[in-house]
Amino acid sequence: MGELDKESYVTTVLSCIKDYDRDRLSTFLILSIDRRNTPEEAMEVVDLAIKYRSHGVVGIDLCGDPSKGDIKIFLAAFTKAKLNKLKITLHFAEVPASSTVEELETLLSFEPDRLGHVIHVPEHVREEIIERKLGLELCISCNVQAKLIEGGIADHHFGYWKNTDCPVALSTDDLGIFCSNLSNEYLLVAQAFGLSQGDSLALCDRAIDAIFGDEKEKARLRHAISEMRVEYGL
Repeated sequence: MGELDKESYVTTVLSCIKDYDRDRLSTFLILSIDRRNTPEEAMEVVDLAIKYRSHGVVGIDLCGDPSKGDIKIFLAAFTKAKLNKLKITLHFAEVPASSTVEELETLLSFEPDRLGHVIHVPEHVREEIIERKLGLELCISCNVQAKLIEGGIADHHFGYWKNTDCPVALSTDDLGIFCSNLSNEYLLVAQAFGLSQGDSLALCDRAIDAIFGDEKEKARLRHAISEMRVEYGL
């Protein structure tokens, strides 16, 4: 069997989502631009996202080896994504090599809706992230086990971001490598930072503001959390 081209890959994934989606689990697709891509390859990803937006593609990601590539070449691609109302999430300040002030300010110029990792962030950049109230995807086990941070879970920068106005969504990045599912990530954070059940539900509730779903999906999730509060007597 020959290799799938990008469009065939996207349509195959979307077909699987359509066939196996369930009422209690909504699944959407984010297409990724790799830092090693050319500007033309990046634009191809955006064009595919636009073409299949009505079929479940909701946004664009920037990912890949954080020590590679010149991210300035992707400005046109992310500008087009934004103009076409696609959501944007970016791997951000994951390692020191990708955390220069120039790079971080360039990434913020892409007008992202969410940022992932946010580890090596200078104070003035943190202030801008907080002012924009950007959604944050924090990967606890990944960051600790891969030694992207110093120390253990209790030393994770979640402790800083949880006290800001930025919605924080815990993520696995990923289960197959770090052997920790999403429920376990919330348990680890609750234990390390002394969060109650109510605190954990509030964390989830705030994260809804940063999802790439529509208002109906946000309302569904908020209703589910409200039911859990009733169930736990909170």
